Amino acid sequence: MDIRFVLASDPQRILKRFSVGMFNEDYKPSYNVSPADGSYIITSGNPGEISLFEFGIKIGKGVSIPFVRAEGDRNEADDNAYNGSKAIFLKPEYKQLIRSQRCLVLADAFIVGFEYEEPRLVYLRNKKRPFAFAGIYVTYFDSNSGNLVNSFAIITYTANKLLQSMGYKRMPVILHQQQESRWLRNSIPIFNVLDMIEPFPTDLMNAYPVSDAIEDNNCNDLKYIQPTVRTFYTESNYNISRKKVKPQRDNSNLPGWGESVIKGNKN
Repeated sequence: MDIRFVLASDPQRILKRFSVGMFNEDYKPSYNVSPADGSYIITSGNPGEISLFEFGIKIGKGVSIPFVRAEGDRNEADDNAYNGSKAIFLKPEYKQLIRSQRCLVLADAFIVGFEYEEPRLVYLRNKKRPFAFAGIYVTYFDSNSGNLVNSFAIITYTANKLLQSMGYKRMPVILHQQQESRWLRNSIPIFNVLDMIEPFPTDLMNAYPVSDAIEDNNCNDLKYIQPTVRTFYTESNYNISRKKVKPQRDNSNLPGWGESVIKGNKN
């Protein structure tokens, strides 16, 4: 599953939203964060500031993994009714990270649909942004460059009905705001950590189509995440197929992506 994400909110809004004091590097907004790009996270080891890490966790020479399955090697069919173990904690390469190297991956929205050449921007309703994906992070020494490399991955789980309606069986894990401080707290038991890994409620999310130019990760501008149709698609009629579907207009819930909303807004 190819997923990009957006983080372009005003920096002061981000600091206030996550109750942190500073960015450890100059903040640069991005409308198209892709694997291998730098983006902003809050780590359990340094919860008082926002850090710039590389998207795609480094677990070995030449290996970069942007997304990690919560079920580990289980639920290979990506069954949305799966209620078994979230076995990420059993995977040798992740068992320590999920226990003590968790992070919040900051985002305003995410983008799917590249496989179908019909990208959709997925967002939280009522302008609930920025929010946080559940992530893990690692720092390792690169003997080739002689530098420390800081990297992160986003945890994925089974998809909610909105993502299912777009043809997907998986989605990134979005934390509820009240869960974020607990996600960063290394003292909590692992079963409490795993309990926070769930599909985000469908009725708190929605999506709209955007320009297919966003597939090029060099297309990084506000204009590429504007709706290509100024209508709002409800979950009941949202369809990733190429069949014509009559959209339902609901202007009260339009996401309002624009300069007045994405930068320095109070809405």
